[in-house]
Amino acid sequence: MNLQDKKETPDWRKQQDIIAKFLEDNSFEVWIERGIKNRRIDVLAKRSYKNKTYYIIFEVKHYNNVTAGVEDKFFEQLSDYVQLFILRELKRRSFEHVSKQYVFVGYLVLSKDYGIYKNRRKNWRENKSFSETKELEETWQKNVYLFSSTKNYIQSNLESIGLPFYSQSNMLHFLNKEE
Repeated sequence: MNLQDKKETPDWRKQQDIIAKFLEDNSFEVWIERGIKNRRIDVLAKRSYKNKTYYIIFEVKHYNNVTAGVEDKFFEQLSDYVQLFILRELKRRSFEHVSKQYVFVGYLVLSKDYGIYKNRRKNWRENKSFSETKELEETWQKNVYLFSSTKNYIQSNLESIGLPFYSQSNMLHFLNKEE
């Protein structure tokens, strides 16, 4: 292999970068491939709005064939990540603070095959996720949202839970605009 030959960026990584850029352009703090308890979150985003802190955990899947069973496994993995993240935040903040001011979003982005649906909100209330305590279960029921879609629906889904996006141009868009 010639040193001048560059390895092409994998498609799943390109999708992570596209999502991260979109979120950064909309005033989110963004981390790509963030570690949490020996696991790797593809994209982690944070934004505060109206006394709420929104944490969004993105899992990007670039598979040729997504069946209902495979999609369920993806959601199980995503739910585990959200659970670990909630527990991490509870080590940093009081339970009352987290339960009143934090919103956690697990977001499965299907970038190649769309499985059963191109856009849906998963019914997270069917399965109990925190069996340890009633308080944690109530936090899961009240403060957690799970979505699955293509990247085209990310904005509308997040807006549906009260997180607005800005349609106004920022200064960088103005300066980079081609004449």
